[in-house]
Amino acid sequence: MSKSGSNHIKTAHSYISEKVKSIPHSGIRKFFDLIASMEGVISLGVGEPDFVTPWHIREAAIYSLEKGYTMYTSNKGMPELSEELAKYLNSQTCPDCVGTRLRKEARHVKVGKKNIQG
Repeated sequence: MSKSGSNHIKTAHSYISEKVKSIPHSGIRKFFDLIASMEGVISLGVGEPDFVTPWHIREAAIYSLEKGYTMYTSNKGMPELSEELAKYLNSQTCPDCVGTRLRKEARHVKVGKKNIQG
C-alpha cells in the first residue's frame, strides 16, 4: 500500500506507450490465428510445419551435426548434391528435353524460392 493509501499496481500493458499500443495487429498474425483455428490444415507460413519432423529426418540431421556439418554451404552449393541430382536426372527420361540434360553450371535446387544449389 502506498503512502496515499491506495493500491496502485502497474500491469505490463501499462508500461507500453500509447503509440506502440495503436499499431495495428500484423496481417500475418491474423493469418496464423485463422490457420490455427482450422482442422486439417498444415501451415507452412514460416516454412515450418505444425507437426513433429519425422524421426528419419531428425536422425539424419543429428548425424550431419556429428560429422561437423554446422555451417552454411557455399552459394555455389554442395558438389555432392549436384552429382546426386545429375545421377537422378540422367536415370529419368524427360519428355520435354528428350534426354538432353542440364550442364552442371545450370543445375539448381531451390527451397522456398531460394537457391540452395547452383
